[in-house]
Amino acid sequence: MSESMEILRLFESDDRMNKFQNLFKQLIYVLSEENIEYVIIGTVAYSEYAPSRATTNINFMICESDCYKLESELKQNNIDFIWNAYQQLIIAVKDDSDETKKYPLALSFQITPKGLTFNQPISKEIFGMADVPVASPETLVALWCVAVSKGYSKSYYDAQMFVKLQLVDVDRCVAVIESLPESDVNRVLRSILTGNAMYVDTINMDEALIMPSDLIQNHEEIELAKAHRYNAAQERRRKLISAKLRKK
Repeated sequence: MSESMEILRLFESDDRMNKFQNLFKQLIYVLSEENIEYVIIGTVAYSEYAPSRATTNINFMICESDCYKLESELKQNNIDFIWNAYQQLIIAVKDDSDETKKYPLALSFQITPKGLTFNQPISKEIFGMADVPVASPETLVALWCVAVSKGYSKSYYDAQMFVKLQLVDVDRCVAVIESLPESDVNRVLRSILTGNAMYVDTINMDEALIMPSDLIQNHEEIELAKAHRYNAAQERRRKLISAKLRKK
């Protein structure tokens, strides 16, 4: 069992966890039997590469062309689901009283953004199921940048963390994002690579993320940009110290 799954198990240890695992295995079987391509994304995928986080949800990503097939298969297998306001298909695991608790366990599906492929997912073992495809770090960063471009600013920090910890190949990440039709996605990545908008509460797409330079293409240029910012900060510090000394 992966570390992220262990955290999920500890977070909810009642009988619903057994139902959750069984439902997950059933869904994997259905997806495989119907040749529905999918990858695991979200917190579970994040925790496969970075420090693990507690979660009550396993999030899948599937092609838009497979949505109707998935809905049909869920109905045939008597699996209840809903589509939420964010166009995610949600399957919530209920307790014995047929109600979800304060922190419901759920499995959710979302459609692959246009232009984004599964980009060579990495096989992992989840709940004893071998070879479960988990999105690559580059795909995860692309998804987070898409989310930020649509107003979900918290995703900025996840993408930023992967870049800072060098968990992604920057060149491959740039190539993935350049394939997307949403121009703002490039700007989100650019702001991370250049160090602009380091702390983001509300991102202004017209100001914080628009940079006049081209996308930084490799680690060498990132390091040069960091060195430039460091030297500029040191120069400002020297000027402030000199000004204080003159006042004395």
